[in-house]
Amino acid sequence: MEDAVRQLLSARGVRLEPSPGIVSSPGFSLLGVAERVPEFGEKGGNPVNVWHFESNLLPVSMAEFERWVVDAPRGRHWILSERKLPEEYTSILPPGLEIVVWGPNDMSVWLGEAILSGELKVTAQITNLDATHTANTDREGQNHDMVGSIKPIVEIESWLTQKGHEGALTYPILLNCIIWKVEGTIVSPAGESENKKWMILEDPWASTISIFDGFDNSFHSPSLRIIDPPPSRWKGTEQIKSLLPSILDSRRQGKTEDADGSVRSIMLEWWRLDASSAIIFPRNIGIPAWVVKLEGREDTVLHGLNAGHTQSSNFSVTTSALQLTTCPQTST
Repeated sequence: MEDAVRQLLSARGVRLEPSPGIVSSPGFSLLGVAERVPEFGEKGGNPVNVWHFESNLLPVSMAEFERWVVDAPRGRHWILSERKLPEEYTSILPPGLEIVVWGPNDMSVWLGEAILSGELKVTAQITNLDATHTANTDREGQNHDMVGSIKPIVEIESWLTQKGHEGALTYPILLNCIIWKVEGTIVSPAGESENKKWMILEDPWASTISIFDGFDNSFHSPSLRIIDPPPSRWKGTEQIKSLLPSILDSRRQGKTEDADGSVRSIMLEWWRLDASSAIIFPRNIGIPAWVVKLEGREDTVLHGLNAGHTQSSNFSVTTSALQLTTCPQTST
């Protein structure tokens, strides 16, 4: 996450310089010193030390924060924390120590805005897709490069409010799904044929397959963890092929030509997929989701498209090879 924070700061115009002489504590990383950051307004004055408090299962304890206060030099400090700080932390701040704290919720909003604005993008490769699913694709050594991510429909803050979980810690992840690229021929009752291409989304989390309308190319995922479903939820190539007609068969307005040469519409007729012509190829795609951490309860994974949720212990979190880059700004 530190790399993502650094690149996002750079994208926002915050220039960091090294700060010799200031020692980082374990879990509390000094990212650098900035001449000015928006959080301290436009007023001049001393430079701002920018800190990143790394993620941990537990909030920052009062003892940990006291140690940081002892080590931190007097002046301005901007703390970007993935952990909750003690509620009473301001009571121990000595004179001359001015701080602005962004907690986990602020970080989530900041990151989310960067996703939606396109400031950050990522290329991703899943490194441990289930071998059973790979074998079922009938394509040796296929490439599992993730082709993109789908823009979320669920608004996490609204969902938390509706469920009475305001203030819960959340962090975004990607759910591993499959886009099946399909090429095939559909045939009319009269024997007319038409070659077509489709994209089919296999969502093992919702146990559904459906026609995928395409990507929102302005949406890019940041460097996120990827969660794999249980292997038994994947459908193999042959099962996908057997299900294609129920998805791709379609009804069209038929036409007939009268004796005078005029064309008129007739009843709807079925154009059906010639299953023997179907060629399919799988690619990975990320569905946005969040891990919701509720005190005293098991973590919940919230699906970003349908708001379905389940316990995170049911699934394995994989390490993904992710390269975070900053999107160039274009002028209009």
